[in-house]
This record gives sequence, C-alpha cells and structure tokens, in this order.
Amino acid sequence: MKKIFLSTINSKTFRDLLGVLSGNIVSQGLSFLAIVIISRELGPKNYGIFSFLLTFFTISVQIADFGISTSYIKYVSENKERAKEIFLTIFFSKIFLSFVVISLFFLSSSKISEFFFESDKYINSLKMVSIAILFHALYSLFTAHFQAIQNFRLFSLANIFHNLLKLLSIVWVTFYFSAEYHLKYFLFAYTFSVTGILLFFFIKNYDLFLPLKSISLKYLWEIYRMGFWVFLSSIATMIIMRLDIIMLKKMSPVDEVGYYTAAMNLAMIFPLITASLVTTLLPKMYDFLKNNSVETYVYRILRKTKLVLSVLILLELFSPLLIRWVFGNAYISSIPVFQILLVAFTFGVIINPISLVMYAINKAWLLTLMNWIQLPLNFLGNLIMIPLYDSSGAAISTVILRLFAGLYVTIYLLKVRKCSTD
Repeated sequence: MKKIFLSTINSKTFRDLLGVLSGNIVSQGLSFLAIVIISRELGPKNYGIFSFLLTFFTISVQIADFGISTSYIKYVSENKERAKEIFLTIFFSKIFLSFVVISLFFLSSSKISEFFFESDKYINSLKMVSIAILFHALYSLFTAHFQAIQNFRLFSLANIFHNLLKLLSIVWVTFYFSAEYHLKYFLFAYTFSVTGILLFFFIKNYDLFLPLKSISLKYLWEIYRMGFWVFLSSIATMIIMRLDIIMLKKMSPVDEVGYYTAAMNLAMIFPLITASLVTTLLPKMYDFLKNNSVETYVYRILRKTKLVLSVLILLELFSPLLIRWVFGNAYISSIPVFQILLVAFTFGVIINPISLVMYAINKAWLLTLMNWIQLPLNFLGNLIMIPLYDSSGAAISTVILRLFAGLYVTIYLLKVRKCSTD
C-alpha cells in the first residue's frame, strides 16, 4: 500500500494535478475576494444587477470560443510538432469570430436592457463589456495552448495574475470612486482586467506569431469540426448555469439574484476541484487510454468519492457561519441556497472527469445530447420552483439536473466495456 501511495505521489499526472489545483485555489481565491468586495459594496440588489449583466457577457464569450479551447487542447496534444502553426491559425479565426459576436451583442444590448429592466439604463454598460469579449477569447486561446503543451505552471500563473489584476482593479475602484459609480466601474474592471495579462502573453510569446505564413486552413477545419459538438455542449451548459439568474431576474425581485449569485460563488469550491481535474486529465486522456481500459480510468475517479463527500458534509455544517462571515448579515437568505447548491456541485466533481472519456473515444455528441436535454428540464424546473421558493427554488432545479446527469452517465458506464472493446 505504501509503495502504491509513493508511486502515485511521484507520478507526473499527480504532480501536475497538485500544481493546477494549487494554482486554481490561489487564482479562485483572488477572484473570490474580488466578488466579496463587490457584493458587500453593492448590496444584494445592485449585486444582482451586476451578476445579471455579467451573465450575458459570459454567454457571449462562450459563443466566441465556439468550443475551440477544448478541441484545440485535444488536437495539439496529438500534434505537438505543429503546435505553433495550429496556434497562429486559430488565433486569427478567434479574432474574426469575436468581432461577429461583439457586433451581435451591440445590436441586442438595447433589447436586453428594455426587456429585463424595462429601461434603457444599462444599454451603455452592456455595450462597454461587449468589447472585452475579444480579449477574453484570445486569453482563453493562450491558456488552452499552455494546457495542450502541458505547461501547467504557466497555465496556473496566467490565471493567478489575471485574477490578481482583477482584484487590484476592484480595490482601486472601491477607494477612488464614489458609491454611485461602483456598479459601472466594477463591471469595467471585472471584464477588462484580462487585457493586462494578455499584453504580457503577446510580449513573452511573440515567437508564436512568426512566420505569419504558417497559417493553415486544414487545422482550422479540423479543430472547428472537432469542436462543433463541444461548442453545442458548452453553450447548453453555459445557458443552464446562467438560466437561473436570467429567470430569477424576470420572475423574482432582483435581490434574489444577489442571494443566489453570492451562494453560487461560495459553493464554487467543488467546480474548482472539477476544473483542476479536467485541466490536468484532458490532455493526458489520449495517451492514458492507449495503455489502459476505460474501466480503469473510471475506477480511479470513483475511488476519490469519499474525499469529496467529506468536504461536502463539513461545508454543509458550517454554511451559516460561512455566509455571515464572508458576505455579511445582508446575505442571510443565501444560506439555504448555498446548502442546496453544494449538493448539486458535488455530483459535478465525480461526473465531469468521467465524462472526459467521451471526448477521448470521440463520442462528445453524447454529452451534447445530455446538455441539450437538460436545458428544457432546467427551464421547466425554474418555471415551477422559482415562483414557489425564489432563489432556493432555482437551486433545487439545479440539483434535479445534476441527478439527471448522474443517471445519464451511469447508464453510459453500464456500456463502457462495450465501448472500450469496439
């Protein structure tokens, strides 16, 4: 047993996982501090507005990505000798796609503001953050590149410094501007802080852009074709994650959006673990499955379930203290929402790493199908639960969706042996 433990500790995958997890903890810790400052400064109502405006920005960034980041990692990890050519090709394609999405965002900003706020008050704010879509799209390409070539150290440092710049920007706005400008300038700082680290990337990795003639349409077609199912799946996932906020804004007082978002941000410890696992495992899946069975991979993930459940129980017990200590008494209504969301996110820690198998054996369409089935279920769940329980109802709907995903993946696992021998 001791020998197995030591071999696990010494394995490169385990060291990479610890490195990424440590980086994510620091990075998300900085981001979380920024959120705590914003939520306390704005209060539940304005924080709800802030979260709602960010929702449309986040969805737009996902559209501009078009599933490229995930397919890029897989494609480059299998063709490392052509990494530079592939990067340059996708770089220019992302610029073009981002401008298309920005244009659509501009055109729809007035309708979004008028439909959800019955006012044109937030049109300029929506237009302002739309410009940041380009910078976030390019940033995601750089980090995907570092992940694909398995430079997890640079990947982690990039995320840490990005969130550090975000936090410093938020602190600066807090101290140098009056409260009436906080909502607008917090939004600007939160979305545009990525430009600082992006400029560093350009300077540090200028050799990636030479020579320009290395662009190839073949790579463009391969990665976009591979990323199509990922794009459909990620869009469905992103909408599912944000649909609660959109429907809460339309069906409940805006304070409920603030309560829900505060609880969700605090519950992000589990998605943090999930992101670390996915980041580390995705570029290694291709090589792992060449030498091991799908069952072996799944078993290794399931062995960690007890650790995840232990963290869940501890957080559930201390949730009232956590909410009061982090966000203050103004967010007491976030406590039951937080407790419910913890259960939902626990499933993600177990299921998401297992679902990577589907990418590795080219069955990403199964995940896409699952996510698009969940979308109408989430809408119906919110439609029923939000009028009854407000923000807690949206959280209950999320738990139901996670249970559905767990059942879906379980059914798939029953056929895993067949898939691995085909």
